[in-house]
Amino acid sequence: MRCNTVTFIAADGHVLSLPLQPLLARGAVVASRINGEDIADVMHAGNQLWIPGLPAKLFVRDIVGIAFTIETAPPALPACEDDGHDFTNRPNVAIKAAYRATAHEPMTLEGWAYDFDRAITAVELSFDEGETWKTCPTTGATAERWVWWSFAFTPRETGLHKVIARSVNEDGTRSPLPAAHTFEVAA
Repeated sequence: MRCNTVTFIAADGHVLSLPLQPLLARGAVVASRINGEDIADVMHAGNQLWIPGLPAKLFVRDIVGIAFTIETAPPALPACEDDGHDFTNRPNVAIKAAYRATAHEPMTLEGWAYDFDRAITAVELSFDEGETWKTCPTTGATAERWVWWSFAFTPRETGLHKVIARSVNEDGTRSPLPAAHTFEVAA
């Protein structure tokens, strides 16, 4: 008899059991890198379960154990609907950068963007609370891969600054909840 259930155990004690065959069919992976970048730099976790087409509420982080078992009645894959509850921030985006910068010296903002079954066509950045947006294209992005994006700029003014980022999918839908990063620029 073949196993039919996989159970993920996270470092914080969270346990999630799922049916094995749907995970295999969807191409689920335990990722430690996203497009070549260490996941710990962005997610603050050593790894994360990723299931294409399903919402992040099923993406267990910091997995320390995986058990494959044979169950009389394997668990069902949770029903998820694109009704604004299971996919609350679709498309989504993350941003990372230094917390300190120097005026008139280049600085790089970077992060990832993803939208389950739709390709990300751009990441947009705003330095004025969303009044205006700068576009960072994501040429060649596909629905199957997370997008790792990078945007270089040179801050001109000293003081505390905030940048917000949102991703744009192939349908033109923008992140409803932009990611934010605050940094200090010194002379």
